[in-house]
Amino acid sequence: MLGVSVGLQAPWSMRRPVALPDGFDWDLQRFGFGFFRIGSRYGVDVAPRDLVNSQIWTGAAIHVDGVLGDDANSGLGAQDGDFSDAKRTIHAAFLAGNATNAPYRVLVKAGNLEETAFTRNGNEEPDQPVAVIGWGGAVRYRTGPHVVNWTVSGGTYAAAASGVQRVFRTDILTPEGQYSELTEVPDVAACALTPDSWAREGTDVHVNIGGAPGPEDIALIRSFHGARFLTHAEDFYLENIHIEGGITGALHFDAVAERNIVGVNCSFRYSAPSNPAAPLDAARVRRTDGLIAFFGCDASQGAKDGWSFHEDGTSGMHVLLVDSTAHRNGSGGAQSCNAMTVHDSARGIVLNGDYGLSRNGTEVHCIQSTRTWLAGARAEARDVDGTSVAYKCSNASFMWLQDCVADASGSVENYALEANAGTVFIRDFTAIDGTVAVSLGGSVTPF
Repeated sequence: MLGVSVGLQAPWSMRRPVALPDGFDWDLQRFGFGFFRIGSRYGVDVAPRDLVNSQIWTGAAIHVDGVLGDDANSGLGAQDGDFSDAKRTIHAAFLAGNATNAPYRVLVKAGNLEETAFTRNGNEEPDQPVAVIGWGGAVRYRTGPHVVNWTVSGGTYAAAASGVQRVFRTDILTPEGQYSELTEVPDVAACALTPDSWAREGTDVHVNIGGAPGPEDIALIRSFHGARFLTHAEDFYLENIHIEGGITGALHFDAVAERNIVGVNCSFRYSAPSNPAAPLDAARVRRTDGLIAFFGCDASQGAKDGWSFHEDGTSGMHVLLVDSTAHRNGSGGAQSCNAMTVHDSARGIVLNGDYGLSRNGTEVHCIQSTRTWLAGARAEARDVDGTSVAYKCSNASFMWLQDCVADASGSVENYALEANAGTVFIRDFTAIDGTVAVSLGGSVTPF
């Protein structure tokens, strides 16, 4: 069982209780958590595993070993962590767990999985309450190969790989610890002349990084689904799972459902649509009546938004992000890209976290009739499309910013906070750079 309040393990004597803001109608009957503050950071008194169906933790444990496993095996072990009869793929574990007709766990041995090993390209889903857990460390699933053999090809290096949509250097990281994206150019000749670029040639990919890439230095994101769940409608728990790529997002829940979705120490990055004109988000949850909670998770470099939450006609969505982050979202010609956005009439709580550097949009955007409380969060906007916006509240939405920091610069217009018809309440709000703008009857007042 995970400890109480992930990320803030401090003596009780140091905790100062924090009340929810007046007028923020979070459903305390279903999700009556206690909130607290330690110094400048905020926490919540909850053990993440307690948020999903308790039978998950006593049900069958199906083991997965991406190297030594075999999908013909049972996946069962003498105890949790016995991988002697493990399956090789997560989707095979789903089928075995579904056959029990009861909640279950998928325990995945730490290491790498690739190509279609998660859901068999979106074809296999669980039909029971389920947990997918990286056992003994991180599991990194990529919709492409982890090892690539490169051949010198004039001024580029080439490898056979079809359906590639985005290409990243894994040996050079951004300041946020993410892979650095290479720029796609029209052809091999342009690639040879352009440092840090890539190009397609039939079923080959060419890269130019100024030298020979090592076998694990380049991430090729191919046209496969990531962790996509269109039919699963039960509780879902993820821990130590890192998804790279996905044509409908790295993580995507779409079914109309009354359930909870929980993630701990996970990341969802580098989504790459098969159709660049229809980009989707790094982590996208729709039509869920229940709690969607992520602790210490990241949703970055999505094709469009980072974290994206939409009720889409199913009321009752409550979102809780604790110590979670999102950076550098929006690729290609994607428009209106956000690091984190809550839509419809969903309720959101964001504790701590860092959001920023999205392309052509707003870092934190609450829209339509949402109500969202952010405490201890930071948003950095550096958009070059003409307007940089750190926080934005639109339509009939309400937003509470408590001990939040905004930094918006580098564009023609720079807004630390924009109330675009929305109602914003602030307490100890810091604007490092950028102005506060009010339009269409919006308001910004202290609370």
